[in-house]
Amino acid sequence: MSPSAKIGDVELAFCAMNAAGTWSTTAEELVALAKSSAGAVVVRSTTLHPFLHPEFRSLHNPGYDRYLPLLAELATYRKPLVASIAGASVEEYVTLARAFGEAGAHLIEVNLAEPYVAATLCPWDDHGELVRLLAAVRAAAARPILVKCPERIPLPLATLRGLLCAAGADAVVLVNTFAVMEKFLLVPGPGPVVVALGGVQSGYDLATTLRKGAEAVQLSTALAVEGPSLFARVAREHAALVGG
Repeated sequence: MSPSAKIGDVELAFCAMNAAGTWSTTAEELVALAKSSAGAVVVRSTTLHPFLHPEFRSLHNPGYDRYLPLLAELATYRKPLVASIAGASVEEYVTLARAFGEAGAHLIEVNLAEPYVAATLCPWDDHGELVRLLAAVRAAAARPILVKCPERIPLPLATLRGLLCAAGADAVVLVNTFAVMEKFLLVPGPGPVVVALGGVQSGYDLATTLRKGAEAVQLSTALAVEGPSLFARVAREHAALVGG
């Protein structure tokens, strides 16, 4: 049996999903994910308006209104849908969160890892504003939220844990390294569940990551190479390891 996961009140039959931006740009890619063994489908990070910028290519997207209609089709596969959102202001995040929540997204990923967000919103500069942003997004979406953090988090991990708790964040997406994810998990006290970003290419990698304390994982590089069939392979290998 594949390891399940729970984020807020949303249950995933399998704890692995794609990372935003990997196999998540076109309708065909998203449907392929929905048909796969992935535990959830993460839609590419979207902004309020079509976004093209030579300095911030990783955030290129056609705008949120191109993805909203796809959620109804993806919902027919009965798999949790995660809308990843990014913006330059609290108001933009709130608008996106409300729109995707009303369209049927089960979870909202607040993407704070994009360099564009760091350059415009500057979410790490004011702790009070960060809490206000996350709380406002959660309220607007009426859905559990995941907070995606950059590889280099410009504040102590204990402080991050406290801010996420204050905002009511349900999960935090952290790069699957000792310096980030593992150290965060070592911080004592209550906090959101952890979704490990990357670092999983096999059932063994998945078992190792879960044993460290992650609730779920997002697959990126390996998924880009192998495609959605990766999820079934990882699940089989994990089951063989744990005897499921």
